[in-house]
Amino acid sequence: MAATEPTGVVVALPTPALATSPVPEPRPGLEPLRLVGFELSLRTARIELLEEVAKGLDRAWADREFRSRPELQEVALLKTCHRVELWLLLRSSAALPAWRSELERRAPGWTERTGLDAVRHLFYVACGLESLAVGEREIRQQIRSAIGTVQSRHPRPVLRELLGAAVAAADREFPRVDPSRSIAAVAVSRLQQLVGPPFPRVVVVGSGIVGRQIAEMLAPSARVTLVYHRRPPEAGFLRSIGARSAPVDRLTDELAVCDAVVAAAKSGRAVITPPAIPRDRPVVLLDLGVPRNIAPEVRRLPQARLVDLGDLYGDMPPPAPRAPAGVEEAAREAARTLDQRSLEPWVAALRREIERIRRSELASARPYLGDLTEAQAMAVERLTRRLVGRLLDGPTERIRALSSSPEDDQIRRWALELLSPDPAEP
Repeated sequence: MAATEPTGVVVALPTPALATSPVPEPRPGLEPLRLVGFELSLRTARIELLEEVAKGLDRAWADREFRSRPELQEVALLKTCHRVELWLLLRSSAALPAWRSELERRAPGWTERTGLDAVRHLFYVACGLESLAVGEREIRQQIRSAIGTVQSRHPRPVLRELLGAAVAAADREFPRVDPSRSIAAVAVSRLQQLVGPPFPRVVVVGSGIVGRQIAEMLAPSARVTLVYHRRPPEAGFLRSIGARSAPVDRLTDELAVCDAVVAAAKSGRAVITPPAIPRDRPVVLLDLGVPRNIAPEVRRLPQARLVDLGDLYGDMPPPAPRAPAGVEEAAREAARTLDQRSLEPWVAALRREIERIRRSELASARPYLGDLTEAQAMAVERLTRRLVGRLLDGPTERIRALSSSPEDDQIRRWALELLSPDPAEP
């Protein structure tokens, strides 16, 4: 990827985007659909803010927004352990200020992306290149889950296909991922730094994928108890790693005799509070949840050392992702498809308006054509339709074929402005 390669627009809210050229925006109602991605992550926001946003922006909220905002053609919500991303397909850029205000009201630090840059970012996220554990695989399942949140009014849904293409590119380019590239490996590494081997008693809260990975990595040098919410881990898995399990209602008893805790549960609330922490010895606690599983007040306890995702992210060097050529090409192809799809409402509106003009002019000319036979009237109808088609097909296909580069985008906007008819004309 060349350093000077043009991309889409990236803006950190609330800084307003500055106009870089006098190119006019298309008229409302006849402009292409606009894909906009908003991201809030530990890169730009404190964990407290991310936690509040993650609680407020859920699927029910996205459904309500979709129903109440007719300009919104599609919406998707992606939430991971350290990011919240909102993807919108809008009928008009005039709707953007309201969305910026809504998100900024909830938290500062949002990053806004459009065009090729938005698509490339999504592909990088799917490949794990924007993750705390660079290259991790779990993000793909989270994106697959986000596909299920997509709401659409578009006759040919865009976001489901775009999200799916990003996951497919990640699967194709990174079919095998080293176990060390995971949030579980990051947590275990930090625990080893803070406590040092061996780990006599470690409680892992959460028996999902991440919790099981942590238990498996710790088991060779620790006595691990895996705390579960609904269903206990498989007995064969526990035997294979030499760990035991306990239900969450016995969590307080397990904490009373532990030396370290790793919380990786999707509880949506703090399940560990200060009264549950042992007072007679030092305890290291790692919290991998957003919302957090461990109450932040635990930091005030002199015997407790609490590390959450904000701490982990702040201590890691920023990733310098370099995607394989295959990922870059897949992102470009997806951006080209997006450009074509985004033009369909404009093309349909243009053809409807031209057809209205054709019918109006034909009706005005009928008195001067005399009495036409049915065959003659059909011939005039076919002739005018063919003329309109020949005049429109070439320009619209060439506009569809334009790329996402700023140069081609400028040509596209000029073309839309020149070709878009004024509905007020007779």
